[in-house]
Amino acid sequence: MRGNDTIHQHPYIPLNCPEDLKKPFICRLSPFETGFEGEYLDNFAPESTHTLFLRKRGSEEAYQTIPLSDRVFTVSGLEKETEYEFFIESDKGEKSHTRLLRTTALPAGSTVINYLHPEDTQYAFSGRFLCSPSLARLPDGTLVAGMDLYGNHMPQNLTLLFSSHDDGKTWRYLNDLYPFYWGSLFTHKGVLYILGLTTEYGNLQIACSKDGGHTWSRPTVLFYGSNLLCKNGGMHRAPMHVVSHDGRLWTTCEYGCWEKGSHLPAVLSIGEGEDLMVASNWALTGFLPFEGAWREASEGRQRDTMEGNIVLTPDGEMQEILRWSLGKALVLKVKAPEEPLEFEELRTMPVSSSMFRILPYKESYLMVTNRKGDNVKTIEDAPYRNVLSLFTSRDLKNWDLKEDVVNAGNEDPMKIGFQYPCPLLEGDTLYLNVRSAFNNADNFHNSNTMLFWKINL
Repeated sequence: MRGNDTIHQHPYIPLNCPEDLKKPFICRLSPFETGFEGEYLDNFAPESTHTLFLRKRGSEEAYQTIPLSDRVFTVSGLEKETEYEFFIESDKGEKSHTRLLRTTALPAGSTVINYLHPEDTQYAFSGRFLCSPSLARLPDGTLVAGMDLYGNHMPQNLTLLFSSHDDGKTWRYLNDLYPFYWGSLFTHKGVLYILGLTTEYGNLQIACSKDGGHTWSRPTVLFYGSNLLCKNGGMHRAPMHVVSHDGRLWTTCEYGCWEKGSHLPAVLSIGEGEDLMVASNWALTGFLPFEGAWREASEGRQRDTMEGNIVLTPDGEMQEILRWSLGKALVLKVKAPEEPLEFEELRTMPVSSSMFRILPYKESYLMVTNRKGDNVKTIEDAPYRNVLSLFTSRDLKNWDLKEDVVNAGNEDPMKIGFQYPCPLLEGDTLYLNVRSAFNNADNFHNSNTMLFWKINL
């Protein structure tokens, strides 16, 4: 075995599992009502013939065998809302990991980017649930979608990349990035970048790809963090947008941890003409302490201060608008690259206690957010992630409901969630990568599917 310091793997195999390098690897799954689509790799024996072995989960019956003629395959004619187990075997006798899947009807207008059954252990070295949706458009028109793997008290350090060459109608596996977590995909001057962490509360780092995500540079550490177990806190962020304004690129991050019950916000920026891979080119505002007018306005109660949107107001001022609580958002003023943020207000907005995304749209603003279902009683701090909606505003204060992307408002909000939307807005077309928990997911939070929508506004 030779040393290898690259973050891109195809796929990533833990170092203590070298025998898995010889095995077929199922790299993408997409269930539908009566079957599923799958995709696999066999880097060790690509010319081998392969067979899919399939049966109902837990069954003692013999496996059904299906010869595979292509690395992308479709299995149909299965029972609805039924769990199956399956693996792929090469003619050399090498078997893939046994995968799990449950057939399901999909929400209207959606396409599956990738699926992971909540009890599937293929990625257990990182996590069991899909998280952190991200989305970028390459100069050649390709869409690249990112997601990572998380789980309670798990390492949380693997990111999966998928690409689409037909505007999101079909998706194919692209690459693994390791270690990478909470990553934002974006393009700048024709180059694809990912900005994220090594793990939860880990190092804040950036890497770039000049060939559409197939190969990646060594990551540059911008700020050192800590880890999940550190009670003092560490770096935190979600895959929030990178915004261009006044000759700089701007995005957000936080410092804190769940143990302390707080995350303190900051804004990260760099000159558009500077080398993004040089750490000293990046500036940080510093992390705003929970004190003064902010503490007074919230009556001393800290909330979910995270996932900030960089927004330009109608007056041209820059604000960070963050998740705070059900029906409220935290608004901070951004003054300069290294000046402290300034508290403005806790603003009433039609949001739940979850991530929301704000984008400029024509002469107004578009917000993608979870809202409370029409038939649900108000319960403070309830998740309310089973309705995902679009709102519009001209002033960032008064919001009008435009439409629901998906409405499962009559479903149990503790079991269903369409959350953490990553939007890409191009003209009058909105593309969404959405972390989705349905189809007998572990719960509303622990997502098993990444869904894609293309919406004409």
